[in-house]
Amino acid sequence: MSLYREYRPKDFTGLVGQEHVSTTLLNALKAKQTAHAYLFTGPRGTGKTTTARLFAKAVNSDKMTEDGQFDGCEISAEIDEGKLIDIIEIDAASNRGIDEIRELREKINFSPTRVKNKVYIIDEVHMLTKEAFNALLKTLEEPPTFVYFILATTEVHKVPETIISRCQRFDFKRITENDIINRLMFVCENESIKAEKEALGIIAKQAKGGLRDALTMLEQMIVDNGINLEYVKKTLGISESIIADELFQHINDGLTKEAIKTVERIYQQGIDLTVFTRDYLEFLRQKMLTAIEENKTDYAEQIIKQINYFQHAYQQLKNSVIAQLPLEIAIAKSVLITQKKNRLIEADDNVKMQTPNEKSKTIKKSSELKIETKEIIEKTEIEVDNINLNQIVSSWQKIGERIHNPIIRRSLMMATPDHTNGNILNLVFSDNFNKDKLFKADNLAMAEKAIEEVTGYHVSLRGIVDSSRKIINKDDTIDTKPSEGGNAVATALDIFEGDID
Repeated sequence: MSLYREYRPKDFTGLVGQEHVSTTLLNALKAKQTAHAYLFTGPRGTGKTTTARLFAKAVNSDKMTEDGQFDGCEISAEIDEGKLIDIIEIDAASNRGIDEIRELREKINFSPTRVKNKVYIIDEVHMLTKEAFNALLKTLEEPPTFVYFILATTEVHKVPETIISRCQRFDFKRITENDIINRLMFVCENESIKAEKEALGIIAKQAKGGLRDALTMLEQMIVDNGINLEYVKKTLGISESIIADELFQHINDGLTKEAIKTVERIYQQGIDLTVFTRDYLEFLRQKMLTAIEENKTDYAEQIIKQINYFQHAYQQLKNSVIAQLPLEIAIAKSVLITQKKNRLIEADDNVKMQTPNEKSKTIKKSSELKIETKEIIEKTEIEVDNINLNQIVSSWQKIGERIHNPIIRRSLMMATPDHTNGNILNLVFSDNFNKDKLFKADNLAMAEKAIEEVTGYHVSLRGIVDSSRKIINKDDTIDTKPSEGGNAVATALDIFEGDID
């Protein structure tokens, strides 16, 4: 049996990092004020399904203690083994249709076979279809008194409000690294596994708040009945903190070549550049927070600019033809800003040791340097944050060709790329018909993806209607101002992707 299954909590005392949930549920159980529908939401591997099973035990066991233990309870043991047919677990990812929910509704009125209460646990409930949600809603409104529903999801925003409003909601938090480390140490002691604490720390960090993932990784890292730090680093492809320090120092010293060599070394070692960049951004974040706490405003501002550059690099990595290029660009820009800042600091230090005449000349040069630095910063920020509108316009036909749906393609082609602000791109339409069609959620995502595939820009589209504007055409511009009675014709042309001869 895998470690995460073997060490899945058997009672409420073993639930890690979700004390706010276990305390509230236990209080409701003791007061006999439970609801008949619950919604558990939160990141994967944080204990949602485990808690649902513990609740199923609690509403069916006569032997639960005050702190939520079930020692010697036969019903509890059967639930742990998955043998009790009155506890029904449904994976909505593979049973998402209306037929499955109808079947549930047909069987729900049958009394439990061995226990007091039936418990339906629906995992990944957000995967249900609209029709299935509607069918489930009717069941949630008037369930039999002996039925409990527990809905679990990692994406609560996809669950209809009508469902949410009929459930008691519990938000599961990411488990802290310290809690995960303590749990891993407990497992290692029980299994007589010799583990280096630093190695467990890396596993906990990589798990990103999910205990199940941490236990899975722990099991994979066992070599000769031990957990070795170097093996964990090598296997997980971890970018060591020493590398992050090295890169940061090279950038601060203005050593562009050395910083780029660091990235090349990381790449040659087989470390995932996306993982490295993500970890480096966290490294920079900690630097920024420390600078803010210590009231080092200028230093914090410099780090924020680095964060912007590497955040942009992170977004570009997956589409880059040359794997290291986005990071190399981020390094070059970061060094450019750092060099100018260092020159300003050096100039200010020199002024303090000069005669009045020398000070006057130096202050003038320093002022010119500050203006130059400001221009470079602003120019660089524009390059990072803004979209090149000319590139979008010149690639408009190619972008359209990426959209295979002819109706959506035509609606996009009836728009003119106009103003940009950061990563926001405004599209101007001559009528509401094409704008409304394109700006349906799925169609909009299709258009934004096409733009990113052709230009590399991750854009957020906004729509504007201006009947006097013209649209882009591969031959020339076409006046799209609608003529009298032209809406019906436009509609027909859009539906059948036709043209007027």
